[in-house]
This record gives sequence, structure tokens and C-alpha cells, in this order.
Amino acid sequence: MKQLTIQKKIILWFSAMLLIIVILISAMTFAIAGSVLNESIKERLHDIVYQNMAEIEYWNDLSSTEAEPGDQFLKYHDGWLEIDDDFCNIFEGISTALYDADGNLLYGNMPIKLSASGTLSYTNIEKIKYKGENYYVFDKALTVSGLEELWLRGVVSQNESTNILYNVVRLSFWLLPALAVLAILGGYIITRRSFLPVELLAKSAEEIGTGNDLSKRLDIGPGNDEIHMLANVFNDTFARLERNFEVEKQFTSDASHDLRTPVSVILAQSEYALEFCETPEEYREALQVIERQGNKMSDIISQLLFFTRLTHGTEIIQKEQISLSSLVQGICEEQKGLSQKNICLISDIQEDIYVGTDRILLERCLNNLLSNAYKYGRENGHVWVRLRRNADKIILSVKDDGIGISQENLTKIWERFYQADSARGDDRSDRGIGLGLSMVKQICELLDITVEADSTLGKGSEFILIF
Repeated sequence: MKQLTIQKKIILWFSAMLLIIVILISAMTFAIAGSVLNESIKERLHDIVYQNMAEIEYWNDLSSTEAEPGDQFLKYHDGWLEIDDDFCNIFEGISTALYDADGNLLYGNMPIKLSASGTLSYTNIEKIKYKGENYYVFDKALTVSGLEELWLRGVVSQNESTNILYNVVRLSFWLLPALAVLAILGGYIITRRSFLPVELLAKSAEEIGTGNDLSKRLDIGPGNDEIHMLANVFNDTFARLERNFEVEKQFTSDASHDLRTPVSVILAQSEYALEFCETPEEYREALQVIERQGNKMSDIISQLLFFTRLTHGTEIIQKEQISLSSLVQGICEEQKGLSQKNICLISDIQEDIYVGTDRILLERCLNNLLSNAYKYGRENGHVWVRLRRNADKIILSVKDDGIGISQENLTKIWERFYQADSARGDDRSDRGIGLGLSMVKQICELLDITVEADSTLGKGSEFILIF
């Protein structure tokens, strides 16, 4: 039993229970039908006798009768008995006969012969045994004027109910098993069709597992049952696994991509120092280069880890109501103190603007925008920071008059590690790693902020945050 599949176990259980039910129903039908049929035959016997009573009339003179074809007339005392053509001698196995007060048969047929002592002995329906066969007998006296001394006797064999019962049992013997077979066949088809998606599910999952391709999905066709719900859960799980593996692969790729340069510089400086440096000044200069590259590596790793948390959705967001005006003003003051390239930062900040957001993430976002503005700005250039409330929107913009970005590259600036040729600058040591604007985009998406960019090559760029 343990070796059977769930589908076969269900079919066997269903078949066994159905067979038991069929047997029980057959037994109950046989038991109940016997009792019901006996009562039904006795009721019919009673009704036929009473109906035949109404078909007998007494006439003193035949000239006053309205005889119909089929009516029977019998001489009785000083008059005549009219037996209507609707009188049922034998009907549905029930025999009816007319007797006089002495027990003489006047009309009809009797399948059994009772002694004279049986005259009007069965005023209630009773069962008797005649020649080994059971009969129901019912006697009824006539009360109509002229018929007072006459009575009717109705007789029916109990075999009539037995025959009907036999037919019922025979029909049940064929019908119930046929219905059981149809039910089992239908159950098999339904079970088979219900478990077919499970087989497809297992096969698809096995293919995904052996093929190591998490981009595949379980396709078992349309449907809203529990199996399709399970397939959707598996697909969501595969999607998360695929996303996690992609993030891991991307992080590995990103780390190797950006750590390659500083590691190469460190190795080259170390080799140079070991082979060619002779004075303390030369060693100090080599160590300073190594230190700068080490700091750059640390910054790259920090940014990569932060960006991975953003992409992976594990960065914890703590929104609170903050003064956006004070936050932007404070960041602008910090950036002014750096005095990079002698660039003049001009701020135009509307007071008392509050917003519900994550302070730390928003600070990082704005610092990245200002860092970019300084990095790709011109000597003695300008950076403008403007904060305004416009109707139901809050608009924060960072604008510079630096080297700008071409229109063909403008849509690519949000990609990781993307740097347009014009943005690279002549000084390669001043280059970033191409994550700043990608972080800005990710942070804005997490904080439900719309970010837009506008730039003209050679004239500068403007980045707009809409709250």
C-alpha cells in the first residue's frame, strides 16, 4: 500500500467505499421494498374491492335499466343484478368474486377455494396459506338496497409483491453496479485530470533543478484550483531565488569590476617600492598611493554593499516626519565647506517644508547628486539647489553648469557602472565608480519619490526630485 501513488490510493479508497455503499443500499432496498410492496398490495386489494362494489346494482324490472354493451345481468330473487362492464374480475393479479349469503359464487373467479366457514370471515385484510402459497383475502358486504345479502371477496397472491420485488432486485443488481462502475470511471478520470498538473509540476521542478535554470517557470495551464495556487507559489519562490542569485552574481561582478583597478595599482606600487625606492621620501610616496587606493577600495566595497541591500530590498526604511528645508540647508552648508574646483553653491530653499521620509537615505541621495554636480562641474562654475512647494507637490532640484550629458546617454545614466565618455573627464583619478545615480534611482523608488533628469551636453545638468 505504501508503494502506491496518492492517485491510486484515492481511487482504491473511493472504489471500496462506493462498493460498500452499493451493497448497503441494495440490502436496504430489498428489506424496505418487501415491506412497502406488501402494504401497497394490500392497499390495492382494498381499493379494487371497494371500486367493484360500485359496479353492482339491483333492478326490479329490466325495462327501467340503461344497459351498456358489456354489462352482465344475473337473475336474483324477484329482480336482476347488473354487473357493470367496469367490474374487475382480475386486475393486477387481484381476483374479485360476488357471493350470496350462503357462500355461493354468483359472479367472478377465485384462484383459491375456501370452505363455507370462510363466508364473510375476512372483514379485515388477512393473510392465509393455500397449497403452500400465501394470499391476502378481504371480504366486504354490500349495503345498497336489494344487495344486503351479497358480499365481495378479493384475493391476491403475496407472490405478486415477490415478483415486483424480484424485478426491483434484478434491476438493482444490474443498475447499481453499472452506476458504481460509471462513478469509479468518472472518479478515475477526475482524479487523473486533477493529478496531471501535479505530475507536470514535479516534472517541471525536476527540469529546473537538473538544468540549474531558475528563469524557467512551472506552466501547468490555466486554472484557479489548489494545484495552480501551489504552482504560483513555486513560481514566486523561483522568482525570488533567481533574483537573489542574480543579485549575488551582480555583486560579485561589480566587486571584481571595480576592485580590479585599485588592486592593480596597489600591486604595481608595491613592486615599484620594493625594486626601485631608495629614499624615505620615495617609500612615503608609494605608501601614500597604496593608502589612497586602499581607501578607494573601502569606499567601493561600502557602496557595493549598500547598493546590494537596496537592490535586494533588505535595507531597512525608517520613515519619519522631518523638516526637508532644514535637511537640505544643512547638506548645502556641508558641501560649501568642501570648496571643490572653486565652484559656487547657491541655495534657494523655501522654509517650513516637511515631508515623511527616511532621513538617512534622503541625505545619501542628495549628497550623491551634489557630489556629481561638483565632480562634473567646471572650474569656477556654479551649482544651484532649489526647494519649493508647488501646489500639492514638493520639488527639489540640483542644477550645475558643468560638462552635461548628451541626449543619447541621458537614459542610460541610471544604470550601474555606466559613465558617458563626456562624463569621464581627463583626470581618471577623479572618476567615480558609476554607482551614484543608480543609488539615487533606487533610493527614490524605495521612498516613493519621482526622479527626473535633464541635461544639455556642454551646458550642464539638472536633477529633479518630486515628493
